[in-house]
Amino acid sequence: MRTFEYDILFFQVKKQKDYDAMRSALNERGAEGWEVITAEAGDYGYTTFLKRESLATKVASE
Repeated sequence: MRTFEYDILFFQVKKQKDYDAMRSALNERGAEGWEVITAEAGDYGYTTFLKRESLATKVASE
């Protein structure tokens, strides 16, 4: 059975350069196998919800 783990990241966005930092952080997470499942805009920035397949699931299937 596949299982997943989840993470939540908050990005404070006030200037254009903040989007660059957000993009960089999400690309780093993507390289680790994380996938953004949704992002919500708020008064102070963005909250992103990520998931990836649990490492325990991958080891069991090998």
